[in-house]
Amino acid sequence: MKKFTHAYLAFMAIKRLQYGPIPEENKADAKALVKWFHSYRDFVIEGSWYPDEVIKDMATSHVIKYRPNDDGIPRAFKKLPKTMQLQILGKKSPLFGKNFEIVSGNLADRCESIAHSIVDDFKVLTVEDKGCPIAPTNNHIALRFFMLSHYIADCHMPLHCDDRPFSSGENIHGYLETQWDNQVKKSYKVDTANERFFYDPDGYPMPDKVTALMQAVEDDAINREFVYGWGTGNGNTWDYMSAISEYSYLMAHELIPTHYDQTLTKAQYKATESWAKFEDYSKVILCDTVDSIARVWLHVWARYRDWAGKKK
Repeated sequence: MKKFTHAYLAFMAIKRLQYGPIPEENKADAKALVKWFHSYRDFVIEGSWYPDEVIKDMATSHVIKYRPNDDGIPRAFKKLPKTMQLQILGKKSPLFGKNFEIVSGNLADRCESIAHSIVDDFKVLTVEDKGCPIAPTNNHIALRFFMLSHYIADCHMPLHCDDRPFSSGENIHGYLETQWDNQVKKSYKVDTANERFFYDPDGYPMPDKVTALMQAVEDDAINREFVYGWGTGNGNTWDYMSAISEYSYLMAHELIPTHYDQTLTKAQYKATESWAKFEDYSKVILCDTVDSIARVWLHVWARYRDWAGKKK
């Protein structure tokens, strides 16, 4: 995904935590996290884009590449929370339940490591004296939250989980991501001089000519049932992101049918049934991404708050 898409998805995750139907037992944590985030909104665009612009670990940590493998026993796909549309669509895929192999990438590991680092940074900040030179700052921790949102979003981009090299040739991968970024920039007022959004009175991107897709993402963020759990059998960020990547792999073969390879041109793709469904697929991908960012962030925050409570 591209720069403004990453930032927009992070903003929508905060909005989901503030206005979404958070379960009663999680409301205190969500409210505290939203309040904390209010001081760091200006970091969203830079922070969520650092992995591409500065870290540049695209070949390994932005991907987890799968491909079908007919050898061996069919895989048991992991479980996702019941509200995840990726899972609902994935179960209809002809590749669901069939064997696959992981070819490369460590995206789930990257998500888990950043999630751990945020909790660790909060702990160090809590025990060290204010101004201690070795302690992280809240600014630094906010940057890590937004970097984490980038990797979570990448896990939801189907072509980050597909071994077919669609960044080659006419770069269908980049073309699809540009469609989303263009819709974000069309839908919200952007301060191009300072590379940031203008804000509405609540501190979120100021609407302009909001497209149907972007409106659907906003509506879903506020209205979708919030399931705090990771999904049956999953116990942490790594398990959850691994499950997401499996269903993103299935989605990739819906987004671009299995028989196509990197020689696919934009003109050929626009003639496919998959292109006709691109808006519907985009809604699933982007809405699920917002839900996942909010879920992972809230788990990270709750782990720190639980530690802080016990420390007292």
